Amino acid sequence: MRLAPLALLLAVPLALASAEAREWKQLRVATDGAYPPFSRIEGGKPVGFDVDVAHAVCARLQAECEIVAPGWDDLVPALLARRVDLVVASQPITEEARRRVEFTAPYYRIDPRFVARERDAPTDLAPAATAGRRIGVRAATAHAAHLAAVHAPAGAIVEPFPTEAEALRALAAGRLDLVFGDTLTLYGLLDRSFADAGLRFVGTPVDSPRHFGNGAGITHRREDADLGRLVDKALVDLDRDGTLDRLVARHFPFAIR
Repeated sequence: MRLAPLALLLAVPLALASAEAREWKQLRVATDGAYPPFSRIEGGKPVGFDVDVAHAVCARLQAECEIVAPGWDDLVPALLARRVDLVVASQPITEEARRRVEFTAPYYRIDPRFVARERDAPTDLAPAATAGRRIGVRAATAHAAHLAAVHAPAGAIVEPFPTEAEALRALAAGRLDLVFGDTLTLYGLLDRSFADAGLRFVGTPVDSPRHFGNGAGITHRREDADLGRLVDKALVDLDRDGTLDRLVARHFPFAIR
């Protein structure tokens, strides 16, 4: 699902920082390092889509770029402790996250989807239409929270599983009617482990900012608003010249913007 042009999404002016602002010619950027294809460690260095985006932003800012991978749990602490200047790690833009840090406009978005059996796939996935249906989901995720808040009150039977793969096995065996979850994870499973299981995506991506945020943004400290403006401007430029779409095509078999 393609986003509207980044320029239309920016909530702050894109004017360059004032003469008094820091030059930001050396940037230390944190990424996860364990979330392929967005980031992984290869040859001792972080690589992946998020890493490529970070390098592209730094190049646009004419800044030297050092990429580190402290791990997911240390991303925000590292930023707030000023051990890094930016975080490019597929962080969802949510109100909860905004209480601690600030985000740029989103540089990509992948909304979750439902999977069903091809032979009896439902055509209507509105909450009321899922009453009585058994929906599998990975436990303790935003996807499970969404089902509990939206579909369970309408009568759907939500069944948690330890992994998406186990939920898909139950679906293929007829013990579930639907599976709901992360589109990229489900795509990988359907493309490999379940290629001959008669399963497919159904319906359209589910847009729920309350549970899934408003896309993934680059994170910076609130007091570094000048850096945020520079990065937002860089993202607009990278969107306009097609760089972001080329990076997506390098790492993904389907559009995420």
